[in-house]
Amino acid sequence: MTSSATERHLLCQRRILAEFGEQAVIGADLDAILQAACKGAGEGLGTHLAKFIQIDSEKRQMWVRSGVGWTSGVVGQETLDLEPGTPEWYSLSVEHPVISQSTALENRFTLHPFQLDNRVAAFVNVTVYAPHDQRPIGIFEVDSRTPRAFTESDVDFLRSYASLIAACFERFRITDALREAEAKLRESERRLRRAVELNPQIPWTADANGAVTSIDARWAEFSGLEREQTMGQGWREFTHPDDMPMIIKQWSVSLASLTPFDVQVRLQKNTGKYDWYQVRAYPELDEAGHCQQWYGTVEDISDRARLEASLRDWNDNLEARISERTRQLQEEQREREAAEAKLRQSQKMEAVGQLTGGIAHDFNNLLGSISASLELMQMRIAAGRVADIGKYQTLALTSVKRAAALTGRLLAFSRQQPLDPKVVDPNEVVAGLEDMIRRTMGPDVVVRCDLASVGCISCDTNQLENALLNLAINARDAMAAGGTLTLRTQRLDIDERTGKDKEMQPGPYVLISVTDDGCGMSEDVLRRAFDPFFTTKKPGQGTGLGLSMIYGFTQQSGGQIRIHSTLNVGTTISMYFPLDTRNADNTLEAVANAASLPSDRGNGEVILVVDDETGLREIAVELLTDQGYAPYEAIDSASAMKQFEKLDRVDLLITDIGLPGAINGLALAKTLKAQRPQLKVLFITGYANAEGITEGLSLGKVLSKPFSVTELSDYVRSALASEAAESENRR
Repeated sequence: MTSSATERHLLCQRRILAEFGEQAVIGADLDAILQAACKGAGEGLGTHLAKFIQIDSEKRQMWVRSGVGWTSGVVGQETLDLEPGTPEWYSLSVEHPVISQSTALENRFTLHPFQLDNRVAAFVNVTVYAPHDQRPIGIFEVDSRTPRAFTESDVDFLRSYASLIAACFERFRITDALREAEAKLRESERRLRRAVELNPQIPWTADANGAVTSIDARWAEFSGLEREQTMGQGWREFTHPDDMPMIIKQWSVSLASLTPFDVQVRLQKNTGKYDWYQVRAYPELDEAGHCQQWYGTVEDISDRARLEASLRDWNDNLEARISERTRQLQEEQREREAAEAKLRQSQKMEAVGQLTGGIAHDFNNLLGSISASLELMQMRIAAGRVADIGKYQTLALTSVKRAAALTGRLLAFSRQQPLDPKVVDPNEVVAGLEDMIRRTMGPDVVVRCDLASVGCISCDTNQLENALLNLAINARDAMAAGGTLTLRTQRLDIDERTGKDKEMQPGPYVLISVTDDGCGMSEDVLRRAFDPFFTTKKPGQGTGLGLSMIYGFTQQSGGQIRIHSTLNVGTTISMYFPLDTRNADNTLEAVANAASLPSDRGNGEVILVVDDETGLREIAVELLTDQGYAPYEAIDSASAMKQFEKLDRVDLLITDIGLPGAINGLALAKTLKAQRPQLKVLFITGYANAEGITEGLSLGKVLSKPFSVTELSDYVRSALASEAAESENRR
């Protein structure tokens, strides 16, 4: 997928999330919201097949509550047992998103019959947790009817959906709780009102003119006044002054019209505190309709008044509170997404740094080899020695080819590189890499090549070389105590049954395998081996992208990759490529430019050249020989120290900083200078660490790769000249 296509895909997913977020916040029907979530997720991942499985509180039963793309009888009807062996049980046990790139290869769980009936070949799911207690609500899953690799962005897309679904469930839970509380309050008010109407607490009576004539004995306990103090108009003494005009007016109206008296008023208790009371009175009329007396009650309604005030306040502010809580949930979601984005970016930048740092070092080595080879070719042509330029041309072309492979690694990391497939002979590729792999493995690993007559395949040669180098390095790391690495090619005919098991079309194939007898892989590591950024190496020693990129390369080449591994026995990684009956492509390129030979020559000074880049080291040695020096070469620090001990005299050490092994170029220079303080040092390096460059300058001179042979000659003369000057000063 191109960069622009990736951006359009991400923008589409963001748009879908934004649209669903609006519905999740304002939607009134939970099932409609879940259905929209399934539709949007299926559209966002391009499968149009998704479902939401809800889990009951006991975690023993599940049902497919919502979904799109399923056959009739699944959504809303399919019930499942939550038990070991099911995909849902596995998802809840690992507590992280589960990806199945090919259900046919699954050994972690067994699909349900309805999934098999709907031809589910791959899926990715996330568990939805209740925000208030982190209880699993359900599992949100996007399925595919064809095997496919779901990306990290796909998982993040579903995680965002899961967060919105969880917030939606929480919103409905809070809303339902509020409705239940409101209903309870209204029921309490209704019962309280009926109890007040049927059971007045303090009865009282008044004459036709409104003067109180009697009151229940409980009144004295309430007010602290004697019964006689309340008679007539004495009740006014414990009525709140602010309520007095209202109660006098209402009482006067009732007396004049003989209508019931009913007011809520604040009365003072014997504690001095005012509380709300309901005061009612009904006239007793004779046959002529004249009032005989008034019967009334005083009822404590302070609790009800507070409840009504709370209810009014609740109703007045309910919408505002829901809006505020929704805003808070959205803000929390935005903060969570921002934190996740920062974490993903941090992890990506760390991985990019680990990957490109090493590639930059190797690339500078190759550029140095290319530059020096071409300059020597120019010098030989200028001197009329054209018979010698063939090997320099071969070195330059080999380095160019490897440099292109390194560039391909960077593009492979971004998953945006266009493959350049050609018809190649895999035996030639393996044989061409054998020497490099043998040197990379070190003395403790035996490298064997078992190459059969297999024919040709169509693939990107650089990617194939990169895959073989990655697999060889992984094998070396798995054989810490040494062992045997076997590179094998084999011709296979895949029948229909085998092809179905391995997910390959029947037909002739070429098998390229890399086998080691190292530590092997556990079942858990084996299941996750192709996951991007998954690595068992220590931090800083691996990006976790090697097998992931090889998997993508073989798939893009129409092939397949499989791993067979046993703990403490070893691992075999097999790459299958369809046989191509065409002849292999061969391309030769040559570039020649003119240059002048350096004029100054040496006087037999002994120079030790240490570099793990063979082409650059050989060219440097030949140039120094032509210049009249006596050069010796070494591939690493260990071999350099052996050479140093054999030589009676060493005038100059030329070394790379980033040497392989436990001792780098800086440590080597310190060790040798400790033995011979007069030794001069010239670092030729593509090292990217600024601190390492600074330390190199403190020990000698530093020439950065790539460089020209003229620059190398000048630096060598400068370093030796400083030695001569120091010798003159010592005299």
